[in-house]
Amino acid sequence: MQVSFQRVLIVLVLLGLPCLTSGAGTTDDLQARFDHEPNSVHKAKLFERLGNEQLADTRRTSQAGDYAKVGQVMEKYRDNARAALDALKKQHPNAEHQLNGYKQMQIQIRRALRDLKEILLLAPAEIKPPLILVQDDLAKMDDELLRMLFPPRPVKNPPAGPPVAIVDPPPADSVKVEAPPAPGSTDIPQTKPEDQPIENTEEKSEMNIQNCLVAAVVTCGLAVSCAQLQAKLQQKDYLSPMESDKIRDAETTNARINLFITFADDRLKKFQYELQHPSSNRHGELLNGLMNGYVGCLDDAADLVQLGIEKQENIRQGIDVMASRAKEFLETLNKIAADKIEIDVYKENLDDAIEGTRDAMNDAEKAKKAVAPPPVRRKN
Repeated sequence: MQVSFQRVLIVLVLLGLPCLTSGAGTTDDLQARFDHEPNSVHKAKLFERLGNEQLADTRRTSQAGDYAKVGQVMEKYRDNARAALDALKKQHPNAEHQLNGYKQMQIQIRRALRDLKEILLLAPAEIKPPLILVQDDLAKMDDELLRMLFPPRPVKNPPAGPPVAIVDPPPADSVKVEAPPAPGSTDIPQTKPEDQPIENTEEKSEMNIQNCLVAAVVTCGLAVSCAQLQAKLQQKDYLSPMESDKIRDAETTNARINLFITFADDRLKKFQYELQHPSSNRHGELLNGLMNGYVGCLDDAADLVQLGIEKQENIRQGIDVMASRAKEFLETLNKIAADKIEIDVYKENLDDAIEGTRDAMNDAEKAKKAVAPPPVRRKN
């Protein structure tokens, strides 16, 4: 009887294992949370985590040769991306004022396009058409996100100078042709000055010079606009030019992670100072800008951690810094939320910052397990 009871107990444990293993981090649970999330920014951040799981699933299934399932997962990924983007556009139509969410979506979709490109190289011919449709849809969303994040700027100070007029040649019907003189006639036909066509070389040269000047002005204007757009794409708007130079000049991923953590700490301290010493104007704008800048710097540090893991770099020092400092940041943010000083002005961005900081802490703890331990020196 005791043996039978033990067998029944073992069977029940085995049946319960799937329930125990399907925790909060599974794709199905993330999908359910994504579908029911009313906040568009939180929805976009959930899409980032859900998208990572879906892309990992496509890599596993493509290696197993099950490209039909790859197509199903990528179609669901595309539908989730469109739902998250529509929610963001409805609640926060101005992407420049609400970088959180838009930025994560653009990075996530660009990652999916890169994975899709690799999958299409190996997928059988009958599977490629639906995958190409998904790729086109994601590419359109990526272009839309870039336009919203970096809209074209009008030129405030156009180059000074007199307007250049373009001289058009006279119409053909305005040129009068005189009949040739009769044979033996000594009369020479006289042409009126106003009827004389513009045929001389000097006037043609002047017209060509004017047209070249106009073309040069237009070309320079386009070049300036393209240069401004390229600079905008390369420099994050929540970083100062000096900070961007420091990030660009950093030689290692660890150094860049440390810099982003330092910049995040700077914005959080400035936020606290502005909260205690309100400025006479733009007080609310400064608070929200500083909180958005803090989240942007911390997210960039987390992205560098993931990039370092993918490249198998030694980033343990950067991971340790992010884990310890993120814990301090979370304590500060929770205190700000508890004090509730003018909290209605920045509550939404504060909530995003708290959630982003928790995600950074969790990512850092996972990253500690993913990177190799530091080498241990043996004593001789």
